[in-house]
Amino acid sequence: MLGIDRFLENKNRFLGMTFALLSNQASFTSKFIPSEIAIADAFNLAGIISPQHGFFHEAQANMIETEPMKHPLLGIPIHPFYSSEPVLPNFIEDVDVVLVDIQDVGIRVYTYIWSLFKLMELLKGTDKIIFILDRPNPLGGELVEGAPLNPEFKSFVGLASIPMIHGMTIGELALMFNETENFSLEIEVFKANWKRNLTYEMLKLPWRNPSPNLPTIDTVKAYGGNVIFEGTNISEGRGTTKPFLYVGAPFINGYMLAKELEGISGIKFLPIGFSPTFDKYRGELCHGIELCCFEKGFSPFKTGLIIAKKIFSLYKQAEFLPPPYEYEYEKLPFDIITGSDKYRKWIQEGNLSDLHELLDPGEYLSLREEFLLYN
Repeated sequence: MLGIDRFLENKNRFLGMTFALLSNQASFTSKFIPSEIAIADAFNLAGIISPQHGFFHEAQANMIETEPMKHPLLGIPIHPFYSSEPVLPNFIEDVDVVLVDIQDVGIRVYTYIWSLFKLMELLKGTDKIIFILDRPNPLGGELVEGAPLNPEFKSFVGLASIPMIHGMTIGELALMFNETENFSLEIEVFKANWKRNLTYEMLKLPWRNPSPNLPTIDTVKAYGGNVIFEGTNISEGRGTTKPFLYVGAPFINGYMLAKELEGISGIKFLPIGFSPTFDKYRGELCHGIELCCFEKGFSPFKTGLIIAKKIFSLYKQAEFLPPPYEYEYEKLPFDIITGSDKYRKWIQEGNLSDLHELLDPGEYLSLREEFLLYN
């Protein structure tokens, strides 16, 4: 059972209320009904708020905004909320409750949690209530990896100090943001039937890609580490059928790189050639590695950093890209993705033995404890 199922089971509590919905086309009930359809069938749904990529995943990443539209079946407005300064839709004035039903992926740089954050920030001081229709964290709730974001590197891929792999659901995060950011909103979380040790493969649910470049669970697993290559001139596989599972560039020898990376726990590497249809190196032949055979013990962020360090040590052509990135125009994209400049400096001059300390989540583990809803 998903959070939306639990909410709909209790619909008699909310008769006569008007709702808005933060969501996209990936959300559905356990009976495989699109969330917005199920909600509109039961309640007065005034409009939809869409996160990055648009409700229908019509836009790619990094400051590509979408236009307002009407839902093709319901006829209600879809208000894009991803921009440098998101604003509330006009229809918010008419609603009693804002519903949030969106699939997060458990990784700090995935912007949907920050759309929720900005929504909460803009609703602060109003009488609006937020209901979180919770969904499982596809990586499970036990894996936490990386130091909390350094506040000096805040951006739309990190507005609060959480690690790269945060190990929480969107409902748990909402409760934590409400407390730590003093939003003082009335929030109710409708829990999913889930336990922290359950990854998405263990659930009897289809995976519907929540954004254009996460089509499979394996891409989600790889994303938590290989997203860092968005801040470099190394392709993270965008423009291929295996985004984030492919890493490469025209100047890399994939056979050599795969050999150099042998022995990293929880993952296998195969040499690969690919030619992206868009994004970096569009139409050029890249060589690199494919991540495959994910096993227990795989650490995505650690693995991505080791791959990056190896590439930068082997190839002088490897570079960190300049801004802008996700509405940040001064700091390096790599630094705001990783949440600090210390990982870039480690890649440039650090020792492998130092990495464990750099990835320590520190006090975050105890901070999150009071907001955890699942065993």
